Amino acid sequence: MVQASEVLVLLGAVLLMPLIWRSLSALRLEGRGYLRAGLLALLVAYVTTIAEGFVAFDFFNAVEHGGYAVAGILFVLFGAGWLRRVDSGRVVGS
Repeated sequence: MVQASEVLVLLGAVLLMPLIWRSLSALRLEGRGYLRAGLLALLVAYVTTIAEGFVAFDFFNAVEHGGYAVAGILFVLFGAGWLRRVDSGRVVGS
């Protein structure tokens, strides 16, 4: 059964993704590929959350949780790289 909150989260993600993507393109962040890949993994997780309510519950449930796990790992990789650059003094204002 699909819940209204799941649909709203997916709708928000689909509507905001182009804005976030364009904002990331404008920033000169090293490792922003990790952020982009993490956002795509979240989007996959949101889509499979809805899909599991209709077909192949076990498969889409596994893909959903895998998407969240991959997104978390990618965000940690981005954060670790950012902290490494701060510690080395390569980030302005540190």
